[in-house]
Amino acid sequence: MADADLRQRSPWRVLLPVLIFAGLVAVATLLRLSTGDPASGAVVLRGGIGLLALWALVDGARRGFGVATFLGTGRGLDRIFGFVQVALSVGVAIALLPNTFAFIELVARFVTGTL
Repeated sequence: MADADLRQRSPWRVLLPVLIFAGLVAVATLLRLSTGDPASGAVVLRGGIGLLALWALVDGARRGFGVATFLGTGRGLDRIFGFVQVALSVGVAIALLPNTFAFIELVARFVTGTL
C-alpha cells in the first residue's frame, strides 16, 4: 500500500519551485523594464526568493520529521535530505525576510489597487 502512494506522486512536482523561480525572474525583469525602477524589480525578485526559502524551510522540516510533503516522502533517507534542505534554506530565509515582507506588502497593495 505504501508503494502505491509513492507511485501516485508525480515526478514533475520537483520542477514547480524552478518554474516559480523562472516566473519571478521574468516578472522582476518586466517590472524593471516597464517602470524603469530597478528597486521594484529587486523587491519582487528578492521577496519571491525569500518566500521560496520559507517554503523550503517548512517543507524540509516536515520531511525531516517523517511527513510526506510536496518535495518528498518523509521516509528513509528522505528524512535526512529534509534536514539538509532546512540547513540550506534557513540562512536564505532569514537574510531575505525584510525583502519578503516588502514583497508581500507590494502584492497586497497591487491586489487592493492602492499601488
